[in-house]
Amino acid sequence: MTTIGVWIGSAALVVAGLAHLWLRRTRTARGEAIQLVATRYLGAKRFLAIVEVDGERLLLGLAGEQVSLVTRLRSTPEPVQGAA
Repeated sequence: MTTIGVWIGSAALVVAGLAHLWLRRTRTARGEAIQLVATRYLGAKRFLAIVEVDGERLLLGLAGEQVSLVTRLRSTPEPVQGAA
């Protein structure tokens, strides 16, 4: 009987550990400091990507193995003047 108890206890610890790791991972995924907002394929292994880093939006150009900062964007788009 003690062997079965050890197995059950070990299984419970493994399940609790996995649950803890899963919860920790999902919590940090929601609070990431870097988030991919949007990407646009330009062709020939070239992309534009908008990423948000600590509340600041950046437009990045990706070509092959290079990443270049195109410009810094405003966090929230401003309304267009004269729009109805």
